Amino acid sequence: MMPFLLAEFANMEPILPLYVCCVGSHEQKRLSRPGGYPAHQIFLSRSGRGSFRVEGRGELTLTPGTLLVLPANVPHEYAPDGSDGIWDLGFVAFDGSAAGPLLAQMGGLVLSVRKAADFERLWSQLESLWHLVHLNGENAYWELSKRMYAMILSILEDQHPGQKERGSIRRSGQPNAALQTAVRLIHDHYHERLLLSNIARSVGYSVQHFQRLFAASYGISPQQYLLQLRMRRSVQLFREHPGIPVAKVAELLGMETSYFIRMFKRTYGKTPKQYLKAEDG
Repeated sequence: MMPFLLAEFANMEPILPLYVCCVGSHEQKRLSRPGGYPAHQIFLSRSGRGSFRVEGRGELTLTPGTLLVLPANVPHEYAPDGSDGIWDLGFVAFDGSAAGPLLAQMGGLVLSVRKAADFERLWSQLESLWHLVHLNGENAYWELSKRMYAMILSILEDQHPGQKERGSIRRSGQPNAALQTAVRLIHDHYHERLLLSNIARSVGYSVQHFQRLFAASYGISPQQYLLQLRMRRSVQLFREHPGIPVAKVAELLGMETSYFIRMFKRTYGKTPKQYLKAEDG
């Protein structure tokens, strides 16, 4: 999960032709926006199922691996479907003088649920945006603009497979298959003692080369990625199991308790107990 982040860039909006307004992912609950949202949005449905009700379009249902592009100021509401009510929905909102022309270029992709041929690549790009905002803040505005543009191009390319460039040249800054395998390993084994050297070796890279490639594609180091994944999972565990001891959460994440508390405070600005107290209040 990527907790909602608002991108505020010290009046850079008039300068940047394309900028990110907010980004995140979570277990989506019912949300109603009768006046729409003031920026364009891209939604990626990772798991579960949910529906959008959009003025003039009726009901649009998102299932795993689908995406939806929603223009600014279009009245809508959305909510999870199913008895469990679990819907993992990622989102990014963007605007700028170039946003309207880009949206027009997307044509029939707008306000239409589409299956993504390469969903993991789009999700990785979304994660990359989130990490840039979370770790670099205002220092990342130029890079965020470039990566937002790259994500929009990826959606266009994904939906027009017959027009993809030929050859084996990989797009600069996009995770290759080995890096995507490494990310899956991190997600599958984040609760264990993970050594960077083992991950790098498993995907065929030296540690130094792996670190360089990972940082170039995701905007952070593999160690930072693992830490952020563990922190997001800790918040999930606290919410899913009210009253669970901090030491137990640290154990489930493969972390020593005092180190977990220190990293949690560095990430969220509060100790786990302070964080939970603020949520309950």
